[in-house]
Formats: sequence, structure tokens, C-alpha cells
Amino acid sequence: MTISYFWQLLAGLGMFLYGMFHLEDAMKQLDGRGFKLFLKKHTKKKFSAIFSGTIVTGILQSSSIVNLMVLSFVGAGMLSMRNALGVALGANIGGTFNSWLVALLGFKVDIGKFTLPIIGIAGIGLIVFKNKKRLYQVSKFCMGFGLLFLGLDFMKESMESTIKQFDFTPYLNYNLLVFVLIGFVITALIQTSAATVVIVLRALYAKIIPIETAVAVVLGAELGTTIKILLGSIGGIAAKKRVAVGNIIFNLVSSLFGFVLLVPIVNFLRDFIGIHDPIIILVAFQTLINLTGAILFYYLLNYLADFLEKRFADDEKIATFFLQNTSPEISATAIEMMEKEVGLFIYRVIQLNMEVFQLKTEDNSENDFKKYTKKKNLFPGTLEYNQKYNLIKQAEGEILSFYSKMGEQEMNKENSIRLNQLMAAVRSAMYAAKGMKDINHDRIEFSNSANDLKYEIYKVSRSKLGDFYKDLNQVFLSDNTSLCFEKLEKLLAGINADFQERMNSSYRNAGKEILNEVEISTLFNVNRELYSSSKAIIFSLKDYLLDTASAEKFENIPNSILK
Repeated sequence: MTISYFWQLLAGLGMFLYGMFHLEDAMKQLDGRGFKLFLKKHTKKKFSAIFSGTIVTGILQSSSIVNLMVLSFVGAGMLSMRNALGVALGANIGGTFNSWLVALLGFKVDIGKFTLPIIGIAGIGLIVFKNKKRLYQVSKFCMGFGLLFLGLDFMKESMESTIKQFDFTPYLNYNLLVFVLIGFVITALIQTSAATVVIVLRALYAKIIPIETAVAVVLGAELGTTIKILLGSIGGIAAKKRVAVGNIIFNLVSSLFGFVLLVPIVNFLRDFIGIHDPIIILVAFQTLINLTGAILFYYLLNYLADFLEKRFADDEKIATFFLQNTSPEISATAIEMMEKEVGLFIYRVIQLNMEVFQLKTEDNSENDFKKYTKKKNLFPGTLEYNQKYNLIKQAEGEILSFYSKMGEQEMNKENSIRLNQLMAAVRSAMYAAKGMKDINHDRIEFSNSANDLKYEIYKVSRSKLGDFYKDLNQVFLSDNTSLCFEKLEKLLAGINADFQERMNSSYRNAGKEILNEVEISTLFNVNRELYSSSKAIIFSLKDYLLDTASAEKFENIPNSILK
């Protein structure tokens, strides 16, 4: 291979990968509710889960996106573990659609006749529709499609020229396991089995390698495609590890089946089915082993799921519970998981703040966060208060980290505004938790004091705080958000009035010389922190429960209340 043909091959591979990147990125932005609702609706049974995984992967042209979506649904409780494995299994079948597209069009059609017009029109569209999200993403999709096939054309020309100048025959005598390893390494490095398969198809079309060698490389690519998901599961929650390991088992078994029966299957496709084109034989082989694997594991999914759930138990020490199951790259799903995570964060802060004054909620209503707390034991009883507070801080850090990663992704204005609103809710809730923590030692001192005045102040504060959090819980746990503004406004007015009353009482008590200077200073500090913490948790719910316009309107309320 001369240096010019090498660079032509590399350029073709680069355009192919860049085209795949554009296709994948465009589909990430366009997935919206459509694919989420499709998966949610059509994954209630094993067969429909496998079928849905096949269809969605065929459309998205990326099993990685599908698997990330699956992880999100598992974490949110929208998809069972068994059905999630079914979707992952179907994704393996859907991943062969690209191979069929290349085999049927990439060699039979003059690529230049349609790729250059597509690239030209798409390039203009990327400039003209820069401020129109949907049209911009469609243009990006078309650009990716055009570059993908232009890259194929480059690789085709370089392969055809190489075969005339280089004799590969001596290298084809190696054991087929060597070529399986080559396929595995190439796919692990370039992070897409589609590119590996395309390279093999080009080499096969140019008659550089025989069909058996080509099949061996593709089998290695089937294994290599699991690396990206495996790396993504490292350090993640149990759900990620289960899906990743399940995916490895699927591909390992199907590839082993294909390798052991390589020659018989090739002969079956050629002699019995009557397929004589080696390119079609290769793609049919890839599809056949994935279909066989799907049929086999259809009956073993429940057993495999049981094994994975026992092998990878849930980690109770994890701070967040929804973000671990999704990727910041898929903005629509990530926003949904952020909504759930922030709501759970606020609920945990409320429970933690009530614990400072040994308050228990008397609300018997149930909502998703309350049920989830009971199910997952978010605050194990064995933890001390400070340990629980540190767990909340860790959760805040994980949310902030996820938020920063989301900020690197492209998203529409509505999602961006909502995301900033959610982060404001997190900051306010954390401020509320910190305020209560800062006075925890003062609460202990007042509650155990022999001074009747200090103990009475504690009792009154505890009673007022109990009423406040009871009303706050009713707002938070209620499904009716239409009255949230009015109820939050009433709560804000109430804590302002209580604060003024406590401060006036503190001034009166200071003049009676019942408390010393340090105790008076402590009393004023406790009053301020109680007020600030209560106000912060109200503003946290304001940003979480209200829409943008209502939240902005709420910002102007305090000035009118304090007058």
C-alpha cells in the first residue's frame, strides 16, 4: 500500500466516523419524547422489548444511545431489568441494519451521484438554519449521512488500488482467532463496530481477504462493541453494571456460537440458501448469529436477570439515585432524570431538617418520592445526623457534576432554562440544610437547658417549625400544582411574621437579664438561621414546582410582604 492510498483509506475512515458522529449527535437531539414513549409503551413484554430495541437501534444507528436510554428507564423504574435486557438484545440485531445499508447500496450505487448533493445542501442548511433547532438537526443528520457514504467511497477506491500492489496471501494463513482479536482491538479503539464492518466489507469487495477471515474480524467487532458500555458502567450503580455485563454475555455467546460454526454457517448460506455474493454472506452471517442469540436468550432472560441482580447488588452508599442511570449526552432523558433527582433531593433535605428538631411528618399521603425513600432506604437508620448531612452534600456535588456535563451538550432554550431553575432549587435546598445544621448544637443546648426561658423558646420554635413543615409537605406531596403559588406565598408570609415576632420577643427577653450576653447572641443567631433556612426551602420549592413565569413573579413577593 503506497502512502497516498494509506492516507486515502485513513481519510475515508475519518469521514465515515465523522459522519457517524453527526448522525448520532443529530439523533440525540431529535429523540425527544418520541423514542422515550415508544420504548416505555412497547417494552412491557420480552418479545416486544427485543423488537423495540431492534427498531429503535435501526433508526438511531447506534446501540450506545439505546443502551443509555435503557439505563435511564431502569433507574427511573419505568423499565424492568428483564425487559431492559431484552431491549439490549434487540439492539444487537438493530446494529446490523447499517451493515445491510452499506452492503446493498455502498457497492451497487454510484455514491457520488447522491452524496455530493446531500453534503452540499446539508452544509448550506447548517448555516441557514443555525437558529432553527429542528431544521438544523435535520441538516446535521443529512451531512452525517453524506459524509458516511463519501467516506465509504474513499475507502473503496483505496482498497481497490491496494489489492493491485500488495500481496496479502501470506498473512491469511494465520489462525482465525488472530483476526477475531484484530476485529476486537479495532472496534475497541474506534468505538464503533459499524466502521470495522465497513472496512471488512471493503476488503472483501476488493477480494483482499476471503469470507472466513472477514467473518472472524466481524465476530471480534461484535465483542469490541461492548467495551464502550463496559467503560461507562465503571463506578456506576448496579443497574449500569447489570446491563453492561448482560450485553457482554449476549455478544460473547453469539460470537462463540458463530466462531465454532463459522464454516458450516457460511456453507449453509452459500449452498442451501443460495447466497453467492460474499458481501451479502457476511452481513447475513452477522444478522443470523444475532438473531440466534436473541432466540436463545429470549428463554433465558429471566434466569440471566436473576443472576445479574444477585451478582450486582444495589449500593446503598450512593448519594444520587436517578442520575447514575442516564447520560448527560441525551438531553431529553437527562432533563427528566434531573427533575426526579432534584425533587428527591429536596424531599431528603426536608426530612433531614425535620430531624434536627425531632419532628415527624403526620401526613399519611403517598407520592413517588415518599415511596422511593421507603423502598431505597435513602437515610439508613444507622447513620448519624452529620453522616446524613454529608450524604446530602455528596448528592449536591454529584448533581452539580452532572449539570456541568449537561452544559457541554447542545439543548434547546426551554430545557436550558428549566435546568437552571432546577439548579437554583438545589442551591436553595442545600442552603436550607446548612442553616439547620449550623444551629443543631444550639438546639441541643436549648432543649436540654435547665433555664426555663431557653427551654420554652425551644418548645415554641419546635412547635412553629412543626406546623411549617407540615404545611410545606402538603404543598410538596400534593399532585395539584395549580395552588402551589398561593400556598407558598402564604408560607412565606407566615415565616416572615413568625420571624418578626421571635425577634421582638428576643429583644424583650434581652432586657430582662434572664439570659447572659452569649445566650442572647445565640438566640438572635438561631432566629435568623431558622428564618433563612425556612425561606430557602420555600424558594427551593418555588423553583422546582412553578413554571418560569410564576417563579419570577414569586421573586417579587418578599418585598411586598415585608412592608
